[in-house]
Amino acid sequence: MWTRGFIALCLIVFVVGLISGPVHWFLPVYVETVLGENVLIASLLRALPIGLGGITALIGGTFSDRFGRKPTLLIGMTGAIVIGSLFTTQLPLFLWGILCYEGIAFGFKTAGGQSYLISAVPPNCLGSASALYFVSSTVGSALGSAIAGETISRINYTVFGISAVLFSSVLFIVAWLLLPRIRRHIDNTTTQQESIWKSTLNVGKYLNLCRRTNIRMLIGLRVFPTYYWGSVNLLLPHLISNIAGDKATGYYGAVSLLFAFTCQLISGKICDVFGHRITALVTNVFVTVLAFGLVFFHNSIFTLQLFGILGAGAAWALSTTIPRFINEFTEPHEKGHGVGITHLAWSTGFLLGYVASGFLINIATHLPFIVAGFFLICSTSIAYKLWQTKKLREEHL
Repeated sequence: MWTRGFIALCLIVFVVGLISGPVHWFLPVYVETVLGENVLIASLLRALPIGLGGITALIGGTFSDRFGRKPTLLIGMTGAIVIGSLFTTQLPLFLWGILCYEGIAFGFKTAGGQSYLISAVPPNCLGSASALYFVSSTVGSALGSAIAGETISRINYTVFGISAVLFSSVLFIVAWLLLPRIRRHIDNTTTQQESIWKSTLNVGKYLNLCRRTNIRMLIGLRVFPTYYWGSVNLLLPHLISNIAGDKATGYYGAVSLLFAFTCQLISGKICDVFGHRITALVTNVFVTVLAFGLVFFHNSIFTLQLFGILGAGAAWALSTTIPRFINEFTEPHEKGHGVGITHLAWSTGFLLGYVASGFLINIATHLPFIVAGFFLICSTSIAYKLWQTKKLREEHL
């Protein structure tokens, strides 16, 4: 597992999280306090790159299978270079342009990074490797959130934004020079004379994937929990900032992600020992309970942070199971496509949760959490069916 490629990938993901994580975290606060807009506008701004990232992940997945994991990841990393400049301007057109490009690049980063991960480590330790991969991003985002909270409260948003742009530019050069390439698996059923345009926009491959029952269930397992994650990513920074201020918001982000770091490591190990299906079921049940807990305990800063931190840990633990599901349900030449379709599902769920919560919170604070809880009931049902199918198959052997 501890190959040069895997170690380099984790380091890259860590630094990208250090830079881009706090920008996403503080964007709703920045839109409200600096730009003077409401929560709905903040949700729409954040939704734009998520939606674009989901669409371009399909292109990135095909690009990864066709042209390689490393080039796809490098294209995606350019989004981390521009994202910091969000905090250096108040011009609406410039903000929209940055978010559009970051969204496009994010799809390539996800497709390239996760397909690189799946191809770089043996299947029997993919759970632990997935945990470390996500942990690298989580710890980076946690440290970045704490640093951003201190920098913004002591100085301003602009200084943090400029520093992020410079730091990510250096990271791109280092990754281009040091990240090793991964050997590609060629699909012999397709012609090698296809045009680049046709092979990059391979809609037929994705349609074939979606005809498989397991892939459709995996899509549901990605959409429904991510609705909850989109909701809390919008609402918790907003609610905590209103009660306790920017510094508390930054440290809440750091603590929740550091707790998620522990949950990811435990989840990854459990996946390798007991299987990813039972892990997905248990984490789904847990995060569902926590979502309904926020319905009743969202007025106190203590209970808001407690349920938010526990929910972040459960949600990230669930994410750790996804690469193993992708590896199980796809062939070697389809890994990039598998990542692409699941990231589109992730983006769809996050987008729905983020935007819908921006509307629902104007009706009642607890309403977005109720809706998220019902979405999680759906994902728990899917996780149970996947676990039950595996159990019945084992009993008949």
